[in-house]
Amino acid sequence: MRIRDIRKNLRITQAELGSRIGLPQSEISRIECGHRTLSVPRLYSIAAALAVHPAVLLDEPPPATPPERLAA
Repeated sequence: MRIRDIRKNLRITQAELGSRIGLPQSEISRIECGHRTLSVPRLYSIAAALAVHPAVLLDEPPPATPPERLAA
């Protein structure tokens, strides 16, 4: 996953990203290190916080059309 690279390019700390999505900094660290797997809703929330398409976080090219919003 590319969360760390994108976050650092945006000059966002782990604590700030965590604050944006309601997770502690320690959990962001575990996610970035691969010690935690992500649910689809969590992947979408991280992508939204980083202003990227979710596929970008998975090293996939984004689709030509925007993804459908997940139901809360």
